[in-house]
Amino acid sequence: MTSTTPTPNSPHASTTRQLTRVDSVDLAGVIPSVALLGALHAGFRPSRIFFAFVLVLALVATGRLWDGLSPTTYGPAGLLAGAPRERQLVDAQDSARSLVIPALRADQRAQAATASLDELAALLRESAVSTLPDHIDAARYEKLVGTIDAARPRSSFEALDEAVRTSFFAFLRALSHLDGGSAIAHFEQLIIEIPSTSWQCAPWFSAYFAVSGVILILGCGGVLCRLNAGDLSSRQWTLRQARAFIRPRLWSLCGAPLFAVGFAALLWIPAWTIGRLLNIPLLNMIGGLLFGFALVLCALVALLLTVLCLGLPLIGPAVACDGCDAVESVQRVGAYIFKRPLHLAGYALLSCLLIAAGAVVADYVVASAWNGAMGAFNSASHASSLSAQGSMRFLEPFQRGFAPAMGLTESATASLLEMWRTVLSLLVGSATLSVALACATRAYLLVRMHSDSQEVSDLWVDSELKL
Repeated sequence: MTSTTPTPNSPHASTTRQLTRVDSVDLAGVIPSVALLGALHAGFRPSRIFFAFVLVLALVATGRLWDGLSPTTYGPAGLLAGAPRERQLVDAQDSARSLVIPALRADQRAQAATASLDELAALLRESAVSTLPDHIDAARYEKLVGTIDAARPRSSFEALDEAVRTSFFAFLRALSHLDGGSAIAHFEQLIIEIPSTSWQCAPWFSAYFAVSGVILILGCGGVLCRLNAGDLSSRQWTLRQARAFIRPRLWSLCGAPLFAVGFAALLWIPAWTIGRLLNIPLLNMIGGLLFGFALVLCALVALLLTVLCLGLPLIGPAVACDGCDAVESVQRVGAYIFKRPLHLAGYALLSCLLIAAGAVVADYVVASAWNGAMGAFNSASHASSLSAQGSMRFLEPFQRGFAPAMGLTESATASLLEMWRTVLSLLVGSATLSVALACATRAYLLVRMHSDSQEVSDLWVDSELKL
């Protein structure tokens, strides 16, 4: 709002002075990166957390399906210890037997000497509920069951889940303590060490879960990206409208990484063929001469896969915001990476901090709700079904609990309580994923603005006009 006031400047002249009053400042317009901060609020909207919860539940079900159909892969130490040797598994089981057998009844010990871990747990359960004088008390039973569980080999998804949860919460704790070195180490463990170890020890599972995860996150996450894009425009789309926009573009979302990997494979095959020439006399000289060409091809493969890895979080927003097809989304994201690398690096760093903040808030709410409810139930009852639930502490992965054998109704109650505990654990992951997709969408729109001078509110809307 502007007003003018005449001001005498001399006895014979007067000028007009402009007075300007500022009612508000569009901070996001002055500092575009401020718009990224809104991802935290957008990611915590209940409808989006619920949609992300369904997505996380589908990912867990995919991993559990593999575990149910395949043998164990890792030893008791888990994924980061690598593939175990047979001797390590035997030593772990023998150590568990040596601790459990003395606690069993005399008539069970001969059978326990050659029993598997599952059979050993069953014998221990029988001894715990025995009415004989030498039956096991509840505290000792819980400790021995924990010993058996610690000696048990881990399946592929179970080991991956434990490693990711442990490293992720360690990363959050390091950030909360402002320990930068430890935070970087745990972040590197999350994005490099865990995936590479999983690929080395269980390549078929890693390929299966990676493809399933990309399809689920890009396919279903595209809806959340569309909703988040609407937050920065004058439109507020409903979940139905976002789904209607994404549905015909599912192939673009899922096909983009497949296109990049397929094209990289096409470039790698000629290099492999040149290498085969070295096995044939006379032609091996041609193979040596063409080695430089193979170097160029493999450099292009490395470049393409690097762009895919760095730009994968932006493929969903590219389709959800601009309606790109599979090829165009990869080309657009690659162009932004090379055109605005510093902007992307800055947005990536800020996004990591926002995602961590969202995870901390979600874990605090979940841990407070769980401990409050368990405190109320424990003060009202000392049922075995409660002691079987373990503990859920702030910024720590869930710790399992072990209780003596229970009756039918107590077992059913324990299962119901475990279901609610699982729901709470998945909610932390759901809120984290929802915030991550909100950050990816806003980062894409901001870097597009810097690269193409296109406003963040300029979104593709043609399919929605039909609604």
